[in-house]
This record gives sequence, structure tokens and C-alpha cells, in this order.
Amino acid sequence: MTGGLYLWKDGREVPDTMNVAMEHAEELLFTWDSGFGNERLQVTEDALGDNGSIARTPQAIRYYPEKKTRPDGNEMTGMTKADPKAHVANFVDNIRGTGGPLACPFELGFRVAIACRMAVESYRLGRSVRWDAGKEEIV
Repeated sequence: MTGGLYLWKDGREVPDTMNVAMEHAEELLFTWDSGFGNERLQVTEDALGDNGSIARTPQAIRYYPEKKTRPDGNEMTGMTKADPKAHVANFVDNIRGTGGPLACPFELGFRVAIACRMAVESYRLGRSVRWDAGKEEIV
């Protein structure tokens, strides 16, 4: 991870602007960029694969076929019906004892948080880090 505190000089320890790249053994590379210094913040997600790309914005989900491998593929657009606040509401309902099953069980949340924790550790150390799955720790 590279980045810095370019806008919010309020004592926080995690950068307000960052670029992260992670390479996985399964021949997968993903990157994410975050910038919290602009009022036009929008969350988007793009997954690019050899058969096409999926782009998600708060308004829609769109599939674009890769013409080299899917020359007859059609673009598709869909809408997400989930309320963006449903995840947090589910968590709070479970704390209160009024919710059904957790939308994100603890184990899954732990696994997802590893990537974020690794990014911050990389920034603080000023170098790349690895995940030791056997010891379940960042090295």
C-alpha cells in the first residue's frame, strides 16, 4: 500500500488517500484505490476477467462481455434490490437479539478484514507484506 494523509490533518493514523495492490497464489491480482478528500465520493467495483467485466455502482450492476473470448456475448444491466443499509441493520438487530442469521458471519468478516489489515500494515512498514495462513498472521 502507498498513500498518505493528504487532507484530514486531524490525528488519524490511516491514510485518507491510498492505492493497494494484492497478488494471490491463484493467479489473481486485485487493486483498490480510495480517496476521502473529495465531496463527490462514489463507491464503484469492477471485476475484470477473461470472459468479461462486471461493474457495480450504487445504481446498477452491468456485465460487459470480453469480445476476444465471447464475441457473441451481450451486455447486461441489472439493479440491486438490497438496501445499502441492510447489512448494518442486520448486525445491529443481532446485537439486540432481534435479528435472524447474520448476513456476514464472524469467520467471513475476519477473512475479509485480513486484506484491509494487511494494507495498513504495509503502509506502516513501508514494504510489502504476506499472509502466513498456517500461523494466521501477517509477515
